Amino acid sequence: MTDRLRTLSLLERLRRHEMAAEARELATLRAHVAVLERTRSDLLMRLKTEARTITLESAPYVGSYIRAIRNEVSQIDKALEKVAPRIEALEQTVLDQFRDISTIRLALDQTKQRLRQVREAHETKEADALTLMRWTVRP
Repeated sequence: MTDRLRTLSLLERLRRHEMAAEARELATLRAHVAVLERTRSDLLMRLKTEARTITLESAPYVGSYIRAIRNEVSQIDKALEKVAPRIEALEQTVLDQFRDISTIRLALDQTKQRLRQVREAHETKEADALTLMRWTVRP
């Protein structure tokens, strides 16, 4: 029974380490997505504000500026589309690992409870035997 405890405990620790590694990667990807989205919204805001400010000197360059910003936004959108499946896969993996850990934890708790019950039953049996000996020794 103690071998089962050690095995379940080790398995739980291994799963936690695996889940932590996946969660770190997921957090890194989410941070990257947040930066991309913030950059995208900044570019779109610049497109709204700066593209409308046209002077005679800047008029020939406004079209190129708008195309450059739209191209950059398009590249950001492609990068977001590229990373989205990986994020979904990592989220599912972390969720599955969390379920595995919960199942292992439940089995570990049940095993500990069974060991505790066996130990308590053994202690009760010993106490009963000692009480019986005391009663039989007395005249």
